[in-house]
Amino acid sequence: MKKIKVEKRTNLKDFIATYLNISKNRAKEIIDSRVVFVNNRRVWISSYILNDGDVVEIPQEEKTDKWGIEKNIIYEDQYIIGVNKPPFLESESKKGSVEDILRSFKKDNKIKAIHRLDRETSGVLLFAKNNNVFERFKKAWRDKKIKKEYLAISHGEAEFKKKVINLPVDGKYAKSFIYTVKTDSGFSLFRIEIPTGRKHQIRIHLSKVRYPIVGDKLYGLKDIRSPLLKNIKRQMLHSYRISFFHPYTRKKTVIKADLFPDFENFGKRIRLL
Repeated sequence: MKKIKVEKRTNLKDFIATYLNISKNRAKEIIDSRVVFVNNRRVWISSYILNDGDVVEIPQEEKTDKWGIEKNIIYEDQYIIGVNKPPFLESESKKGSVEDILRSFKKDNKIKAIHRLDRETSGVLLFAKNNNVFERFKKAWRDKKIKKEYLAISHGEAEFKKKVINLPVDGKYAKSFIYTVKTDSGFSLFRIEIPTGRKHQIRIHLSKVRYPIVGDKLYGLKDIRSPLLKNIKRQMLHSYRISFFHPYTRKKTVIKADLFPDFENFGKRIRLL
C-alpha cells in the first residue's frame, strides 16, 4: 500500500486523481472497489472530504498472470461444464463475465450459468450446454440434490468444531454448516456447506457469529491497521467442491477447484494452509 499524507483539504477522488496522475473516472473506479483506506478505515465515497494531516492508503498495482478459460475448465461432459472461476470476474450475463468468455471459447451461445458466485468469490462454477440441461439442473438445485462446499478464512480463532447457523437472509430461510479446519495467528480456516443459497449467505452468517471473512468489504472489519490485511484485495472465500448424483449419467459426480494464489499465499502466511 502507498501511504500519502494529505496537505490540504480536498475530496478523495480529486486527491487520488492528482496523486496518481489519472483521470477522475479512473480514480472513482479505484475508490468504488473499496480498496482505499483513510486513517485505517476503508472509504468508498468519492466525495469524502480529506483534511490536512489525514493519511490515505492506496494499493499498489500488481502484475498478475492473465486468467485463461482453457486452463480453468475443470470438468466437462456432454451436458455440463465446470470452470474454476477467478476472483474479480462476474459469473454471468455481462460482457467479460465467465459465461461470456466460455461462450466465445466454445463458440456456443446456448451455454448458460446454472448458478452464480459473487464477483470476488472464486471456485467451482457450473454451466449447462443447453436450456433443457439448465432446467434439469436448476430443479436439482431447488430440490437440494447438489452439495456445495466452500473454504473461507475468517478473523478470530474458532473454539468449535462444528456450528449450525439458522439465520434468515433478506427475510428468507437460510442454513449454513460451519466446520473448523484449522486455527492460527488470530484466524480460522472454515469449511462450509450451504443447503440453501441466499445472496451473500456465507458472508452474512459468518459476520453474524463474529467470524467475518478476511477481505470482506461489506460485512467485514471496518477498522484495519495491519498492512498484511490492507493488501488483501478480495474476500477470502472459495467454492472448492460441488458434488451431486448426475441426472443424466446416473453417476456420483464430484468437481473440485484448486485455490487461487492470493488465497493460498495468504493462508500459508498465517499458517492455515
